[in-house]
Amino acid sequence: MFGVLLDEAKKLIEAKKSKVYIVMCEGFFDHCLTNPTGNTGICALCKSQTKKIISNTLGDQATILKLSDYYDSKLSKDKISISTSEEFKKFNYKDIGIGYSALSSYVHLTRNQKPKIDKDSIDYFKNQLLQSMKLIDAFSNLIDDIKPDRVCSFNGRFNEIRPVFEIALIKKVEAYLYEFEPLGNGQSAKVVFKNVLPHSIVGNKWKFEHCWNDSNLVPGENVKLSEEFFHNKRNGIAAGDKVYVKGTTTGKLPDNWNSNKRNIVIFNSSEDEYVSIGEEWESLTLFKEQIEGLKFTFESYKNDESFHFYLRVHPNLKGIAYKYHQNLYEFEKEYSNVTIIGAEESINSYDLLDASEKVIVFGSTMGLEAVYWGKPVILLGCSWYYYEDVCYIPKTTNEFLKLIKQELKPKYNSNVLKLGLFFYYRKSTYIESNPVYSYFNYNPIKYQLFNKIAVGYHYQKLFNSTKLRAYYIAGLKFLSLLLFPDKFSLPKKEE
Repeated sequence: MFGVLLDEAKKLIEAKKSKVYIVMCEGFFDHCLTNPTGNTGICALCKSQTKKIISNTLGDQATILKLSDYYDSKLSKDKISISTSEEFKKFNYKDIGIGYSALSSYVHLTRNQKPKIDKDSIDYFKNQLLQSMKLIDAFSNLIDDIKPDRVCSFNGRFNEIRPVFEIALIKKVEAYLYEFEPLGNGQSAKVVFKNVLPHSIVGNKWKFEHCWNDSNLVPGENVKLSEEFFHNKRNGIAAGDKVYVKGTTTGKLPDNWNSNKRNIVIFNSSEDEYVSIGEEWESLTLFKEQIEGLKFTFESYKNDESFHFYLRVHPNLKGIAYKYHQNLYEFEKEYSNVTIIGAEESINSYDLLDASEKVIVFGSTMGLEAVYWGKPVILLGCSWYYYEDVCYIPKTTNEFLKLIKQELKPKYNSNVLKLGLFFYYRKSTYIESNPVYSYFNYNPIKYQLFNKIAVGYHYQKLFNSTKLRAYYIAGLKFLSLLLFPDKFSLPKKEE
């Protein structure tokens, strides 16, 4: 994150002679995504190292600003009233939905999407909201003071960044959020999102056509690359995401598979990845939670033995002990026409897809893949392909039940290939890809340190060694955690 922003700052300084400000936390936050318990030693290390890195990379070409210098409010967490995870998520301050970003940060750390807010955890969650409130006030004053033409940050999902993005939009300042896309061999390319969050469906919809019509592709290459995406995914070859399916299909189906029945396969998603993205994703779901949609489906057909539902639990839920995963396995005990295929089971998802009558998804890429492989798909949640007319999207539960009963045809159209290309090939949205950086190589290097991993960065060296500096920082972090106190403990209980 930091290297990407430093590289972009240097590029702006050199190419456009821009005046660049680097806004530092310097302890403004009591705890953050990289220091979730607010360890005082880690905080001190971050402050000292951040200043040093800025000095080494940008020298006096950038002006450092401290958030605390712009904070003049007297906010108190005592006036924050929350008692449930839903109230926490929906919390607003000055018309900015800070609860979504606060919950997103918490879920990222714990994968607990419905934390229990009680006497043991209330201070932690109130403080998360308070920090975002203070950030809103401080950053608003900062913008009013220096009147920037552009605000640059990274990703925008979490509570240390999302308020900054929202304030920039409110004050009609360009808001650029950066990300990077993997290129392979440990390299990545910068991607920029202008005045839009990286996970906004509507805001990024233009990229489907943009990628498809990329002038760098020879005629027909867009189709070839898109089809390569679908085939690689099916065969367990990396295609822009983690590999969840190993190897090719085997034809092995669950022991109770009966071809004389109407077999419907459901692919759920790892819901914690999407639960706190924001209103756009929530507004496009038929059911508030996936488990609610599953319960409704199974309950509606519990007396119809002509149907059998196979729920393929997403492999990314392997090892997750929270209810949104563990309670899925209870359905098999309640309903005779339901089979749960666990996250750890070896049955190939594409074997299930091939043998099914139709597929139900909540938004995973598997829905798009199923359409490509000739299956009708019912989509119950938000997805990148929501608006592309490739799935049946019921607006009511009655409509959903009718779609289950009907004999549906696949809704294959050219958008299937466009989306496949978008997931697989995004070079037309890169800022630069050759080289992947202009001044500072922000690509990480991972080093084994006993049974841990020490992460180094090419532009950060000690005695001209990236490895030595990675070990040095890892050692300082270990000592900080050992010798210095934490301000908070990370709550783990769920509602």
